[in-house]
Amino acid sequence: MGSREAKVTPVQWYSMVRKDREPLSGRSTDPRRTFLPPRPPSLTDQKWSTGMLFITSTFIGSIMYVVGLKAQLRDTQKGSIAESEPMTPATETDFRDALEKLKSMIPLECISWNRDDLLLHGRTQWSYHTPDSLPGAVLYPRSTEDVVQIVQVASKYKIPLVPYSGGTSLEGHFNAPSNKISTNFEIDENQLQPGYSFTVDFSKNMNKIIALHESDMDVVVQPGISYEQLNVELEKTASTQHLFFPVDPGPGAMIGGMIGTGCSGTNAVKYGTMRENVINLTAVLPNGQVIKTRQRAKKSAAGPDLTKLFVGSEGTLGLVTEATLKLQPALPTSVGVAHFSDVESATETVLEILKTGISLSCIELLDDMMMKAINKSLSFKKWEEKPSLFLKFTGTNAQIKADKDLTANIVKSHGGSKIKLATSDSEAADIWNSRKIALWSSIDYVPGSRPWTTDVCVPISKLPQLVSKTKKDLKDHGLTSTIVGHVGDGNFHCIILFKDEDELAKTKECVERMVVLAQDLDGTCTGEHGARIGKKWALERELGKGTIEVLRSIKQTIDPQNIMNPGKLIPEELDSSK
Repeated sequence: MGSREAKVTPVQWYSMVRKDREPLSGRSTDPRRTFLPPRPPSLTDQKWSTGMLFITSTFIGSIMYVVGLKAQLRDTQKGSIAESEPMTPATETDFRDALEKLKSMIPLECISWNRDDLLLHGRTQWSYHTPDSLPGAVLYPRSTEDVVQIVQVASKYKIPLVPYSGGTSLEGHFNAPSNKISTNFEIDENQLQPGYSFTVDFSKNMNKIIALHESDMDVVVQPGISYEQLNVELEKTASTQHLFFPVDPGPGAMIGGMIGTGCSGTNAVKYGTMRENVINLTAVLPNGQVIKTRQRAKKSAAGPDLTKLFVGSEGTLGLVTEATLKLQPALPTSVGVAHFSDVESATETVLEILKTGISLSCIELLDDMMMKAINKSLSFKKWEEKPSLFLKFTGTNAQIKADKDLTANIVKSHGGSKIKLATSDSEAADIWNSRKIALWSSIDYVPGSRPWTTDVCVPISKLPQLVSKTKKDLKDHGLTSTIVGHVGDGNFHCIILFKDEDELAKTKECVERMVVLAQDLDGTCTGEHGARIGKKWALERELGKGTIEVLRSIKQTIDPQNIMNPGKLIPEELDSSK
């Protein structure tokens, strides 16, 4: 892959580098406040591989569940197929019949086949991963009951369903099912034609808070509400204390997509990811059955936690219609920025800060190119164009003061600048806004370019090596890229900008090398964006064949017709005969 002449696909290249490797995973190394009417009823060295841990810890109970469920699905869902049988694709007649059936079940205003709507739901301008077709129709359910009817019709007519909420995916999670992904630099939207699939958009009608439990510090929501709007509503409605939902990915992200990708964000170093902040889910399975993954208690030993089976499943197992989320008290904060001469010094500073137990809720790394891009897009403020750490201290006022003093000493010991601290709420908002506009600033940095946005994650101690080698690789290949990282948990993002087919080819190779390097450093091919289509090739290398077979078995058992976001996440067989 180091040579431009080596024209191989990710899967072909994977097969070459895989021959002499064992899977990486096997190496040692208060009262209820109601916002909606009550819900209707029904509704040392590592000795074990990642695959084995994966099976035994989270999925062993899940497997037991789905094995039992399989028999039920066979009885309740017509058209179930054996695991070895290929799915018979829907025909034009199937699609038209399904659409007519839905027109008789849900209001016409909840169905759209307008081309502008299809384009909006079929692709995104900030993701490289572009399909060669569009959804056939967009559906806007109003309730779990609507979703059940949609799923039952889709199951009967074998119509693929693609969930959609905020449309902010960087990896094309909501792309319509397709036989291929376009690799052309320029995409002619006029050539994209509707296919035989439904996109299910929760953002229009299922975007409400169902119930707030202040004393228990949790909230029940629908999937189409954004985390930003949720926090606005919490600030307005809380009566005893200011609570907030701490997971904060890119602006515009909605709870449904956040659950599907298992995302995190800038607050993950303190509050964790979606996996740690979702208590339970209501989901509609591919046969139309409604399940609730667990009760609302903060912990439970009553069998496996199926919530974690759905978080991060990218809509491939069912459609989530409700979620109970953990809330946190909003504590005082203080925001500051420190600049460094190089990325290595900045990342080494982070390692030392974390070892001291300093109460930081955010530690964000922005490299010199990212700071240049932000400066270009800002009119009211200019930053030093050096690798920078954006810091957010959280706690009591006394704790924040002590932590800032200690952090300043650590930054200084690594050659960093004096920390520039916000002196007002408005200044703090301006500082953090600079971080939050990083993606759009990057996309606009090179006029006429397209972005390839990707992420990897490694143990924090390996981060300096990963970032420095990646930056060198990008520079050696003449590529313009910005880097931003949630370095407090070892996760960083590259936004590579390419202008033509040659740069696109170089970009693909650099991304593949970055993924392999992250895996070789005991990390993962994706920390929060998800695997979707672009990184499916890397999953078996990371998890091992056994784990992938378990994932396929779970998918085939719960969704034997493969109607739930098909072609995403789960790798197909690498055998060329298939």
